[in-house]
Amino acid sequence: MKSVIRTVGRFGLGAFIFALMFLVIDTLLVPRIFGVARPAAYARSDYWSEVFVRESSTVTDGKIGRQTSVGDVSIIADFDGRYINVEGGLRLTEPVPVNTTRRIVAFGGSTTFCEHVPDALTWPSQLARGVLGREIEVINAGLSGATFADRVIAFEGLGLTNSDDVAIFFVGVNDAVIGYQANQVVGPLARWPRLRRLIEVTMSWSRSGRIALGRSQQLSFEITASAGEAIDRFRNSLARAEDVALANNVRLIVVLQPSRLIENRPIWGTPNESIEESYIESFRDFYRLLIGSPEFQDRIVDGTRIFDSLNESPYLDFVHVQEDGNEAIASFMYAELDSRGWLD
Repeated sequence: MKSVIRTVGRFGLGAFIFALMFLVIDTLLVPRIFGVARPAAYARSDYWSEVFVRESSTVTDGKIGRQTSVGDVSIIADFDGRYINVEGGLRLTEPVPVNTTRRIVAFGGSTTFCEHVPDALTWPSQLARGVLGREIEVINAGLSGATFADRVIAFEGLGLTNSDDVAIFFVGVNDAVIGYQANQVVGPLARWPRLRRLIEVTMSWSRSGRIALGRSQQLSFEITASAGEAIDRFRNSLARAEDVALANNVRLIVVLQPSRLIENRPIWGTPNESIEESYIESFRDFYRLLIGSPEFQDRIVDGTRIFDSLNESPYLDFVHVQEDGNEAIASFMYAELDSRGWLD
C-alpha cells in the first residue's frame, strides 16, 4: 500500500486510477483466476486454494532487521496462516520431535524458505520426517532473496547452532549474478521514462501487474558484476562459513542448488519468465566456474542434478519447485548427511 501511495504522489491522478485497477484485480480476481488456472506443476497439489495463493504471495513482504553482534540480519516477520507460519524469523518445520539433542539448520534463500508450498512440504520439513526418531530438530532459516553472504551473517549472528549441530547451506542462484536490477522495463514503453517508472513500480507490488505487464515487457537484469567477481564473493562467504563452523564445532555442508537455467532436459521446457540472455549466460558462467574449479571440489556439494530421477518437472519457474522437488532435495540432503555419519 505504501508503494501505491508513493506512486500516486509521484505520478498524479492517472497513476492513482492505474494503481487502483491493479489493486482491485489483485484483491478480487487473482485468487479466483489462480484457483482455476493453476500452474501445471501444482496439478496434484490439494492445498492449492485462494487462501494458499494469498499467503504465498504476501508472507515474504514482511522482512525486518534483527541486530546481532556481527551486524543487522534480515529475517521474515512473524506470520500466522493456515498454510504458512513464521515464528521468530523461522519458517515452521514439522514434525517437531519431542526430545532433541541436536539440530540441523537449513540456510538459504527462497528455495529453502519455500513459500511456494505449505509448512509440511518444504524440504526442511520433509527432511525432518526423514530423521524423525533420531532426536534431531530441523530448523528452516531460509530467507527469500538472501545470498550466501547474508546467510553466513545469520549463521554467525543468530546463534541457531551448537557444538555437533549441522549447518546446511543451499545456495548458488542468488549468488550467480550478484548485482542486478529486476523488473526494469526495456520494451517499447521504455522510451517514456515516467511511464516506464510507473510500470516498474506497479510490477514491484502487484501480482496481476507482473502478469499483465511482464508478458509485454522484457525483464532487464542490469549486471554490475562479472561471474568472476561473483565467484570471489562466493569464495569469501565459503571461507567465512568454514571459519564459523570450525570455531563452534559445527558440521558444515554447502550444496550448490539446481536451476532450470542449467538443466539439459528439453522435455521440461524453458522458463516462463522473459529473462535477458545476458543474465542467463552470466548465471551459467558462474556455475561452470564453480563446478569446474578444483578449489571448490571438496568444499561444496554439486546438487545441480538433484531432480534427475524425476519424470516430471517440479519447477514453478527457473528455480522454485513444488513439493515433489522439495522431496527430492530432502532425500538428497538425507543421503549426504547419512554418508558422512552425521545422523548417527
